[in-house]
Amino acid sequence: MTDPTTNAEVILNKVSRRYLLRNAAIAATGVVLLPPFITGCSKDGDAPGGGVGSVGGVQLTPEQLEQAADNLRRMRTWITELYPLCIEYEDAVFHALKSTKENPNWTNFIVDAFIDIATALAAAAAIAEGAGPAVPAFAFLSSILHDWGIGKDVPENLDEVFADFEFGHVKMQLAIEQQLSHLVDPTNNYNNLTTAWTEPIEFNGSTYTIGNLATSYFPDLGDNYNTLQSAALISFEKSVWNLAIMKCCTLGDVSDWYIYLYNEPNDNYPHTSVVEYAQTEMYPQNKAHYLRGGYYDQNDDYRTIRLHSWRLGINGSDFPEEAVNRLFMDDTPGHIINPDGLFTRDYVFTQFALTKPFWIADWQLLSDKPNGDFCDECSTDWNFTGGVFPELTH
Repeated sequence: MTDPTTNAEVILNKVSRRYLLRNAAIAATGVVLLPPFITGCSKDGDAPGGGVGSVGGVQLTPEQLEQAADNLRRMRTWITELYPLCIEYEDAVFHALKSTKENPNWTNFIVDAFIDIATALAAAAAIAEGAGPAVPAFAFLSSILHDWGIGKDVPENLDEVFADFEFGHVKMQLAIEQQLSHLVDPTNNYNNLTTAWTEPIEFNGSTYTIGNLATSYFPDLGDNYNTLQSAALISFEKSVWNLAIMKCCTLGDVSDWYIYLYNEPNDNYPHTSVVEYAQTEMYPQNKAHYLRGGYYDQNDDYRTIRLHSWRLGINGSDFPEEAVNRLFMDDTPGHIINPDGLFTRDYVFTQFALTKPFWIADWQLLSDKPNGDFCDECSTDWNFTGGVFPELTH
């Protein structure tokens, strides 16, 4: 089961982590509508020619090398300015969960989690509307993260165990900024840059060389800059909630019960369908819950429905309403009640866990029809990924 909210969500949650690191913005199922610049990008043989010598088979002039470095400088500024917004959001999540950074469940974060967050952020920005000129720079960032993900040239401060989420974020941020700063050093005709990117990088189903970086333009302040920032922040928000729920929350069983749906509703049994019952009674009273069910008995006058719900919460308590309002965009499948929500309810309850929640599989998903009961054509099994963090699952 997947969360069909955006193309970026499909990308980030339908591919494996290693594939994501290599191809951060390519959809596993379906076509992403990309700007013409991306789909028509230069390949190895189309790179600029004439100049100071060969860099991975590409001839670049001093001016082109300076333009490539300037793109990375602007991307470094973009990342640096994005960081305080991310930290503020982390604090808001902690507050919403009424948790603290001292919660023992936040300890022992692995480096891969921070690499995944940075990769997902870059992937979301790279497919944003108008992001085309920035894509070569994001391709370069993805290559850095890919190397770190396979243990190549990992900065020393990433070898430590992150004992705290925000401290870990600070280390990741510093590592990225310092790496980009290292690459744009003009010493010896940008030797750090030309020796770092010697092979084409696969990104978005195409290959990019340093020549693409030299002939593109990562945006400065303006509308395109804002578009990249907004897409990245949404991706970061999703990653933080994904991680927070997996690490310190429970998707616990609540109870099961029966309801009766009469062909001719009456005062005692007024509901006409499971979906109508869920939308008007169950979810308004239990906003942090998730409902599934099945038919227990049927006759000419009424249907007996057996229902079961699960709670999203901490230490046996439901998530506070402010957290629920940011998380869920729907109540029943396909019924959007909160367009600003980050995920579908089903996606959170079936993916954000350390182990696959098999106890959900015994119960049917609710119908997406206003007067329906259950989704008869829906499988009770699903592809479990852990969202953006499959390496945390077991």
